[in-house]
Order: sequence, then structure tokens, then C-alpha cells
Amino acid sequence: MGSLTRNRSFIGGGKLWIREKAAGSTTPQMYAFGNADSFSFAINEDKKTQRNYTQPGGGNIASQSAITDVTASVNALSFQPRTLALALRSLVKTIASAAVTGETHKVYKDALEPLKSIPDGTKTITVTSQDGGTTFTVNTDYVIEHGGIYIPEGSTITSADSTNAGVEIKVDYTSLETYTIEAITQSAIEYEIFFNGFNDADNGKPTTVTCHKVKFSPTQALELISEDFGSLPMTFEVLADDSITAAGESKYFNIKMVS
Repeated sequence: MGSLTRNRSFIGGGKLWIREKAAGSTTPQMYAFGNADSFSFAINEDKKTQRNYTQPGGGNIASQSAITDVTASVNALSFQPRTLALALRSLVKTIASAAVTGETHKVYKDALEPLKSIPDGTKTITVTSQDGGTTFTVNTDYVIEHGGIYIPEGSTITSADSTNAGVEIKVDYTSLETYTIEAITQSAIEYEIFFNGFNDADNGKPTTVTCHKVKFSPTQALELISEDFGSLPMTFEVLADDSITAAGESKYFNIKMVS
């Protein structure tokens, strides 16, 4: 039998799993949240105190407190599409690879024009004049830079464009399969979270946390240029789950520790 009173230092780690709470969800399975370097709770209270005026020295003679809310924070280190969508209240669309033919763009000298999809640089990319009569030379007349086409100053594409009115071109390429995250397209959705963790300071013994119903706030930071690995700091509120009615069981969250 384990001991309730033995010392238990704690250095935690583990995996977070999440799923939509709503009945009839199209994603009823739990999916991995990805790597995170922090996961913590805060229980906030509204506290009222009554000062003791009957003797010198002050102090309180009575106090009353009530829990106002339970919040938690997690710092995600994995920019996987579902986690990014969670942070941005977004929909995720999977766009399959496809052959793109005759995609038209107006381009300008010494300027970049975004393509409609991200091209596969390992496959043939062809840029022609609007009428298809002239095929331009890569890295001389144009440069493909990730998801855009850049037109150098000396390009023959814009050599006759003295007024910088822009020149129409056509681009043929094969697009890469992509995940498109459409930011701020979802309302706040309720989720269930399961922390499948361990205590590294106690021989790696399992420690789990179940949050029955939570709502995420949008991330307060989305760092896309950095000298260090990026992160997605997120907070969520732990709400009461009224479907839990058994006496002694929390409507909010529970922690299970191996004895």
C-alpha cells in the first residue's frame, strides 16, 4: 500500500490530448496537442475580509472566499496545424497537390507577387507571357521564392513597362499539399483535455489530469520570425461539466497519481 504522506517531489512531463466536447462532433477522437514546455493551473477566488477593530494591531476577524474561475495555461512548442488552429480559432483545410495551368498574375519590376498555392520546386515551373508566345527564363527573368514569384530589375518580363503599370503573365506549376489555417473563422468551441503525464522526480510514475470541459482563448503571441524556436502561449478556462453528477466528483478536473 502506498503512503499519502511520503515526500513526492515533482518534475512533470507528458503528452496533452484534446477533442471537441460537442455531441456529434466530426472529430470525436482525441488528437495529440504536440510538444509543450509548460502546463499549469490557476484557481482564482473572490475574497472578502472583515478587519478586527476591537484591539490594537489590526488583523482580520472574519473572511469569506468563493472560487470565481479556474484557468490554465499551456505553452505549445509544436506548430502543427490543429494546434495552430486552436490558437487562432481557425478552420484547417487540407489542400491536395495539383497541377496548376495558366494561373494569371500581374507582376512588377523588383517586386514579389504571391502565387495562389505553394509550388513544388522539384517539378517544372513555367512562366510565359499572357498570350503564351514567350517563355521566360528562371533565375533571370523571375525567381520562385517559396510561395511567390519575384521579378528582378533586369527581367525581360518588365523591360518594356516604363510606367510600372504591371505586366500580365501565366504560370504553370505543381502545387504542394498544404494545410491552410483560416484564422478567426471559428467561435469558441468546448473541448476535453487529457494530460497523459509522468513524474520524472518519482521514477517516472504516471500522473494524469482530465479537464472535462474547457474553452480556449486565442493566443496572445504568434512569433513567426525569431532567432529561437517559436512557441504558442495559450490560456483556457476550465468550465463546470454538469453531466458529472456523482457525489465527490469534480465537475472541473481531476488528477490521478500512482501510489
